[in-house]
Amino acid sequence: MSKKKETKPKKKAAAKKPAAKKTTKKTTEKKEAPKAETVVKEKSMVYLDFTASTQKEGLIFDTTHLEVAKEEGLFRDNDRYEPALVVVGWNWLPAAVEEALIGLKVGEAKTIEIPPERGAGPRDPAKIKKIAKAKLAKQGAKGYVGEKIEFGNERGVVTFDFGRSVRVDFNSPLAGKTLLYDVIIREIVSDRTKKLEAVLRRRLPGIPDDRFNVTMKKKTVTIEWGEETRFIENIQYGEYGIAQDILKALEDLDEVKIVTSFKRPPPPENVTT
Repeated sequence: MSKKKETKPKKKAAAKKPAAKKTTKKTTEKKEAPKAETVVKEKSMVYLDFTASTQKEGLIFDTTHLEVAKEEGLFRDNDRYEPALVVVGWNWLPAAVEEALIGLKVGEAKTIEIPPERGAGPRDPAKIKKIAKAKLAKQGAKGYVGEKIEFGNERGVVTFDFGRSVRVDFNSPLAGKTLLYDVIIREIVSDRTKKLEAVLRRRLPGIPDDRFNVTMKKKTVTIEWGEETRFIENIQYGEYGIAQDILKALEDLDEVKIVTSFKRPPPPENVTT
């Protein structure tokens, strides 16, 4: 008898382990807050105090200091006497002044001298005109020496009386004069949100801080405020200026949204008689 070959049981193939899924580690980049600027440079946003005067006469014609404004007879109820907001290179002050701010530190003071050609310009003889008093009378002017008048689109001052006519100088009072700006740097604004708020306060100084909210998401800034802003004179131009200033100050932004909210007024109280 032939022996049957013993067949060994086949080993089951080991189950293949599922291939490990490749995992990609997501990293969220956190934008670092900009380092606080310590020295003024091109495009720096700064708060500064200044007093501007003519070099020869020492006549003060502009200032951010309340005490100086009162002493020099410059005080006006509608003006704000506080550090002025300036962006270097935007010509919110004369270009020669802004250029001279570069390199200054917070708390540092400087006297800046501006020659006529970089200030109000040289005096122009063509802007000195002889005008009949009868013509001035139609504009509501009396024509006495020293009177400040508006004639057409020009503003001037009467400098001489010829009898039936007067001489009017339409040059700027600062034309031909060397100007001095005594400045002191109060703050360099580095924080993005503070830059936005600074622009808002400059454009619309009448809005309290608690009446608006500013948020930034990606490349869009949203400004939310209440219906009381609708009563601000020329608000549409103010909003346009705000948007343009913000986009210019923060060059990585693409859009500025300005949202006005209107709340339902409370129901009138029942009046009982």
